[in-house]
Amino acid sequence: MTRLDRYVFRSAGIAFVGTLAVLAGMIWVTQALRQLDIMTTQGQTILAFVFITSLALPALVLALAPAALFLAVAHTLFRMNSDSEIVVASAAGISTIRFLRPLIILAVLVAALCTALSMELVPAALRQFRYEITRVRADVVAFIAQPGRFTTLAPGMVFNVRERNTTGVLGGIFINDARNPEEISTYLADRGQIVDTEKGTFLILEEGAIHRRTPGKQDSNVVEFQRYAFDLSPFTAGSDSPVYRAPERSFRELLNPPADDPAYKSDPGRFTEEIHRRLSLPLYVLAFFGIAVAALAEPRTTREGRGLALAATAPFVIALQVISFGLVQQVRNNPALVPFVYLVPLVVIAGSVLLLSGRFKPRMPEAIRRRLDALAQRVVRETVN
Repeated sequence: MTRLDRYVFRSAGIAFVGTLAVLAGMIWVTQALRQLDIMTTQGQTILAFVFITSLALPALVLALAPAALFLAVAHTLFRMNSDSEIVVASAAGISTIRFLRPLIILAVLVAALCTALSMELVPAALRQFRYEITRVRADVVAFIAQPGRFTTLAPGMVFNVRERNTTGVLGGIFINDARNPEEISTYLADRGQIVDTEKGTFLILEEGAIHRRTPGKQDSNVVEFQRYAFDLSPFTAGSDSPVYRAPERSFRELLNPPADDPAYKSDPGRFTEEIHRRLSLPLYVLAFFGIAVAALAEPRTTREGRGLALAATAPFVIALQVISFGLVQQVRNNPALVPFVYLVPLVVIAGSVLLLSGRFKPRMPEAIRRRLDALAQRVVRETVN
């Protein structure tokens, strides 16, 4: 790269990384708050909370990268036009395509990054996220062994322990089981310990009593025990392997799912949709880039011209985003729409190249141009007065 290339690439690259970091960070915070119960009710540390919620960041980066690239390129070109840098480069004999070379390299790199993320990295992160959430929610020891806290393990089932020592022995155990409205059982024990066996997970209570009572009756039955095994298996996750959804599958698994795969058998169209979503994503990245450069890469010497060019990109960006989501989702039930998933971004890219080549110059309708000129002149007069 020449010095000019490095300057343009660095300006757009910093803007892209900064925009992507801000957008992803804001959305990550909102998503992380939804998993706040990992700490508040599941007894996990702040490090575990950050690790688990950070597994969603690759998916956020993948979803936001096309928009961040568009914003970064549009910002860079608009600023360079405002500082007359593009005008000077054009006057020096540098063609528009030559000036855009570092931005094209950036767009290709972003498209390659999105391809790598969508094919393997994001599905792997989503699978790990599912595993961690399942593991945390199935951790009965961490869930109920929180000293001094009344924990609801299931509707009508409340646990409380006074203390827990370093060896895992629980002291001062209280369990209130009101799952059966016709008989409420309260378990009190001096100590206990959770053990895993081949038959399930049990809380072994020692030196305690069971108080059983029926609502509406004053009498209650009390049974004292030396040792009692309270079954926790109904509250733990099963040992069966989870069934991963299509977005959590690697690209190879999407192309060749097992014939007996329950997710594929229940909704094969979802696999087709996910395949074409990943394959078409780089084209949409380049399409968003094409809209930005087609509108703002030409030298513009007036503020009104730059502002109108930037505003003109809004309907195209919105339309492309809506069409991309709509088409890919319709592929699930209508495979005949698959060619259009790729045709739409290719048409946008071709139109952008045509505009940059100078062979086609769109003109604003005369009526709209006169109204905008009149509005601009009115604003100028009011500002001067």
